[in-house]
Amino acid sequence: MVSSNTRAILYMSAVVLAIAVTIAVKYMTLHFAGLDYSETSFFTSIILCAVVIFTCALTFSYANKDLLMIKTNKLAPLSYSTVIIFSAVCLMFGIFVSLNEFRHEGTIMLFVTMELIVICILAWRPYVSISIVAGTFALFYLMLRLETGASLGAKFVTGYVIIGISIIVTSISAYNQKHNEALKDETLMSTNRHLAETAVKDELTGAANMSFFRKRAIEILKDPQTQYQRQVFLYLDVENFRPINEKYGFDAGSSFIKKFAGRIIDVFYDGLVGRQGDDHFVVLCDKEDLEKRLTALRMYIYDCGFDTQTGLKAGGYMVKDRNIDPTVACDRARYACNSIKKHYDQDYCEYDSELDNKFIMRQYIVNNVDAAIDRGDIKVYYQPVCWAKNRKLCGYEALSKWEDPKYGFLPPSLFIPVLEEYHQVHKIDMVVVDTVCRDLRWLMDNGRPAVPVSLNFSRLDFELTDVVDLLCSCTRKYNILPEMIHVEVTESALSDKLESLHRDLDRLKSLGFPLWLDDFGSGYSSLNVLKDFSFDVMKIDMVFLSSFHNNTDDIKFEKTKAVLKNVVSMANDLGMHTLTEGVETLEEAEYLKSIGCERLQGYLFGKPMPLKEALVKITAGTLPVSEEYI
Repeated sequence: MVSSNTRAILYMSAVVLAIAVTIAVKYMTLHFAGLDYSETSFFTSIILCAVVIFTCALTFSYANKDLLMIKTNKLAPLSYSTVIIFSAVCLMFGIFVSLNEFRHEGTIMLFVTMELIVICILAWRPYVSISIVAGTFALFYLMLRLETGASLGAKFVTGYVIIGISIIVTSISAYNQKHNEALKDETLMSTNRHLAETAVKDELTGAANMSFFRKRAIEILKDPQTQYQRQVFLYLDVENFRPINEKYGFDAGSSFIKKFAGRIIDVFYDGLVGRQGDDHFVVLCDKEDLEKRLTALRMYIYDCGFDTQTGLKAGGYMVKDRNIDPTVACDRARYACNSIKKHYDQDYCEYDSELDNKFIMRQYIVNNVDAAIDRGDIKVYYQPVCWAKNRKLCGYEALSKWEDPKYGFLPPSLFIPVLEEYHQVHKIDMVVVDTVCRDLRWLMDNGRPAVPVSLNFSRLDFELTDVVDLLCSCTRKYNILPEMIHVEVTESALSDKLESLHRDLDRLKSLGFPLWLDDFGSGYSSLNVLKDFSFDVMKIDMVFLSSFHNNTDDIKFEKTKAVLKNVVSMANDLGMHTLTEGVETLEEAEYLKSIGCERLQGYLFGKPMPLKEALVKITAGTLPVSEEYI
């Protein structure tokens, strides 16, 4: 409404200015030509024109100024008194000049014109504009009657009333038009304000978004008055936030995040607070009273009263260079925070040289995995799987190794978790699948013993690629029977997105790929997994054999054997074959054989090795192959 009305006043003041100048020129021309009606009329008209011109210029100036402020989101509406004064001057101008012209020329066009102009100006106030139209029309009619001293005639009165009604109708129509324009203006201004806020603020919490956080952090650090050595980047992570959403609902979770963000802003009132996403926040602040402030945030979370084990983990990175990239600094603080996620006795960790070495390695892994694949640095090693009954080779487990030209041998425990975190682990697994199928084809073509190979797949593999299509394509490409490729899925992978994973596993089983449940017992085993999925083999985690390595505690040793025996028995009852990994001694092998475990895997039979090394052992007779695969 403000913007639309200001523009209307701007246009109308220009029109009135033009009319006033025209009238002034007209009267001056008549006067100097000796045709003026009277000296009084001339001077009064010139003075009135000058007043109108001055008022128009003043109003025009104010309207321009206010319109400029509106465009820069500084709302400063034209004062109501200015509008009223301008309207009053226009009406006086119209009445006086038209009264003069009616007396000599019989016209009232200027009065009607000024009425229309005032209606345009006051259209956003329909009651005011209609009242003014009715009042001034009545006043002008009376003044005409007094001026002429006689009746104006029925024809004139009829025409005059029709003009008045028409102007009133025009006033109502102008109001509707102005109202619609104003609604559009308000919507546009509201949208612009919203866009301006979202350009710098997180929509939910009101904290800075990451784009503005990075920009402002650079400004703060480069300010000569900032003691940058005292500045610290923090990464804050609310522990176990997901259960809040699951138990109390998404709205309750959003409300908590919004209030918690407000609390962070209050606690770090002298710093810069941004939201990175979900329940993760970043802060740039002075290191003074840091622990006290973090304690205040933890107490706030504790006092929220959620019936969940909710807490706060924080990582910090002390600024050592004024020109540090805030993105890098936040990543380092985040890495420090993530390094203590499973340390329940530690809530804060500061990025140091040890973490720096690990961080550099993580970045190297992520940045070089594609190059490593292209160079062929990703190798496949095979660990033997043997029958418990005769300890002869009946399969391999394929494991990936990274032989890097700069760092040398990188174990899977180093690069697999990193690639899983950055959702790139499927790239490695695709290489492993292709390599295993190619190696099996080579063994068959060269008359060498070819035993089934089990491949590990994580939940991310099923999310990031089509595992079913990948296996089918590779087995067709190398003409390998599906039964030669055993698909291992970890127990933890079955906890999320069961429907899609269940569908993929069913497809694999129907296509002839044996399914293995990997690492059973490594975590919080769910018996529902055994009920809901149809696995061919249960792979028992090596954690069960830890008591065999140190059996000084007789009670624990006997319990371990009892658990193993019952797990094997349960698997048999469910129609599943069993394999125990981590077998290192003959004692373990004999016990597992005695309780009915069918397959064994571990250092007793061999460590993961290149295929050529396995073939050497087979040829030497130290790794005999089961008869069905010869």
